[in-house]
Amino acid sequence: MKKKINIWSFISSLICILLFVIVTFSGPIDYSIMGTHPLNLVLYITLITLVLGVLGFSGIQDWKGMARSIATVIITLGLSTFLTIVIFLGGLLS
Repeated sequence: MKKKINIWSFISSLICILLFVIVTFSGPIDYSIMGTHPLNLVLYITLITLVLGVLGFSGIQDWKGMARSIATVIITLGLSTFLTIVIFLGGLLS
């Protein structure tokens, strides 16, 4: 079970990057449909993936699992930091 968390958190981190690129390069979106800004949703998903990535450290069995876990944490931590800064500065400018 722990190994599956490790693998799925890595896949989720890649999906978070893909979602970030899609939201960033899409045109204007009607926010009233979702109720919140799409970057906020990507940030929430990224934070959940970060928690799962940290939990995935317990399922490490070999060097590949360690590399997956470290990559997951680095990707999600970097993306969540970047999204937090963008959302904060965007809120200041609006």
